[in-house]
Amino acid sequence: MKKTFLSILSLLLIFTYTNAQSVIEKGDIGLNVGIGVGGTGGLFPSLEAAVEYAAIPTGSIGIVSFGGKAAYKYSRYNYSNFFNNNLNEDFHYNQFEFGVRAAWHLLYFNNSKWDAYAGFGSGLHLYSDYRRFDSSNNRPLRNGRSGIYVEGFVGGRMMMSESFGFYAEAGYSHTSAARIGLTFLF
Repeated sequence: MKKTFLSILSLLLIFTYTNAQSVIEKGDIGLNVGIGVGGTGGLFPSLEAAVEYAAIPTGSIGIVSFGGKAAYKYSRYNYSNFFNNNLNEDFHYNQFEFGVRAAWHLLYFNNSKWDAYAGFGSGLHLYSDYRRFDSSNNRPLRNGRSGIYVEGFVGGRMMMSESFGFYAEAGYSHTSAARIGLTFLF
């Protein structure tokens, strides 16, 4: 019994203290490029890019990264009024987001293929729309707004090699609620 207990204890200690290579380490630069779905302003997917620099190691818990984000979403749809044949509206939406973000990469998986992270971001949200009316009583309307956006997200990477892989994120912003794409580490 004592021999079995010592064997199990030594295996646990070996697996607990094994220092395997993690996906992201201090000084690494990561780039995510992909598409997003959901969000506001139509059903078309958004184009998203985020870059991060792994800056602050937090011991055996993980590493904190800082970076930026840029996103673009274009949407268009037509609306026809069933009761009024003269009313036919054409809507065009353009959205841009530029901001900063921070993420905490957890070393939970402790291997060189998987990376789990969570974070938050904030920045500038630019929104413009153009509405064209075919009715003779209305003129085209143009509208532009800007504001601050705040987002929270969780995500993960699956690396196919040391520098290339796939990523997925979930977290609401104006341009998307979920994102998938390619990831690169430098």
